[in-house]
Amino acid sequence: MSELRLRATGVSKKYKVRAERSLALGLVRRAKPKDVWALRALDLAVQAGEVVAVIGRNGAGKSTLLKLAAGVSQPTTGTLERPRRTAPLIEVGAGFNPELTGRENIGVNARLLGLSSKQIKAVFDDVISFSELAGVIDQPVRQYSSGMFMRLGFAVAIHTQPDLLVVDEVLAVGDLPFQVRCLERIREMREQGVGILFVSHNLTAVLSLADRALLLEKGALLAEGEPHDVVGRYHQLLAQDSGAGAIGEDAGETGELRLVCFGITDGVTEPLLWRAGQRVEVELVVEATSPTPAGIFGMRISKEGAGLVAGWRADDGPHVPALAPGERARVRATFDLNVGEGRYHLDVAVVPRDWSRIMLARNSAAQLAVAGRDGANGLVDIAPTLEVRANVP
Repeated sequence: MSELRLRATGVSKKYKVRAERSLALGLVRRAKPKDVWALRALDLAVQAGEVVAVIGRNGAGKSTLLKLAAGVSQPTTGTLERPRRTAPLIEVGAGFNPELTGRENIGVNARLLGLSSKQIKAVFDDVISFSELAGVIDQPVRQYSSGMFMRLGFAVAIHTQPDLLVVDEVLAVGDLPFQVRCLERIREMREQGVGILFVSHNLTAVLSLADRALLLEKGALLAEGEPHDVVGRYHQLLAQDSGAGAIGEDAGETGELRLVCFGITDGVTEPLLWRAGQRVEVELVVEATSPTPAGIFGMRISKEGAGLVAGWRADDGPHVPALAPGERARVRATFDLNVGEGRYHLDVAVVPRDWSRIMLARNSAAQLAVAGRDGANGLVDIAPTLEVRANVP
């Protein structure tokens, strides 16, 4: 078994929250503080050379776990073993004195992380080079932006030769080229045997970087394992709360067609987490409740927070046939899911050929959680092919 870098056994963390916003009012009214458990009975192990990602909604306990792992906070119950050489990067500017220059703060921060004066001197130039802040390194860090703070802190942390690196939002560090360099460096540290525990809302980063993932919900461990499965479980949790995927009656439809059944698969199963470019099969059976004319089937895909991504309707056929009451028709559509990372809603509808009314409409008939390709971003997955030749004339 690989050498352990972090072990948490039955770790719980409790905070006391005042009932009154004002401390004075709380004393006058003698309101008792309420116990809030940020973590409950968590078991966790991070091996040498392993990257473990922690995901979950706001308030799930992710930041509390990182603070415990970094030694900033102590568990209320349970035990937590961590190496002496732990490099935390959990808050912007943590450990920096705003009145000192970037150069001075490198020395102070590196000493806090356990480096000797000789070791600091040996890595000093590398820290400045990696942070790309040479032009402002002799300015007080109070003049730095939050991104510059994070870049300098990350550069110091990765040059302290830690056994365990604890990072909050690993991809929230500077611009895109710098983020790519950070990911490359983290992969190098993994190869060198560093254990890495990180929190991120960037699920693409989780899928591409992590060896294992944890899903926290209200302080408890909801799922643990292969990142693809855990990210899929997270999307399923979000869908349950939003109510997406339920097939109910939509306003505006005449009810001439009743949806008997609806399914969406990759041809075999319905994935919890889809891949960009994956083939999608949508199938539904409708039943007429009254005589209906021939109809046009249509679909629409929308991304949460971004709106309509794609819409399509079969104006030229094939059409849903005219049906007598009680008769049924089956509709099957296939398409490639050429979209970027995110959560999407699929709407379906059937209208007469004259577009006079809506005979059937189901908004959010299905929800698709999509994992983007490495290196891809945006709403659309263009999936290009690339050819590079060397020594060309």
